[in-house]
Amino acid sequence: MKVLTVKSSTILNLDKQTEVHHAFGMEHHTDYVFKPRQSQKYSATIVLEESGPVIDLIISATESFPDIAFVIDDLNMRKNVIVRYHVKEGVVKERLRSGWKWER
Repeated sequence: MKVLTVKSSTILNLDKQTEVHHAFGMEHHTDYVFKPRQSQKYSATIVLEESGPVIDLIISATESFPDIAFVIDDLNMRKNVIVRYHVKEGVVKERLRSGWKWER
């Protein structure tokens, strides 16, 4: 199983949080209930078998939000490994991997 968390780097208003949520297709994952909160960073977490296609969709969808950077955490619970992507404008700016410590 994979646990995928997506967060914005900046505070977004309610409408922008909802727009991001739908652009990333997060509403298609039934195990998560999204509740935007006023003056908060966007954050959503889902559990799924394969995270690759969802990560690809999120990365490409960030092009629609040129002023916002996002962090995607992809936790593989079976291997106890997390991969963190720093993404902006459809481009992965940094990819880190963690077991005991973060690696570039």
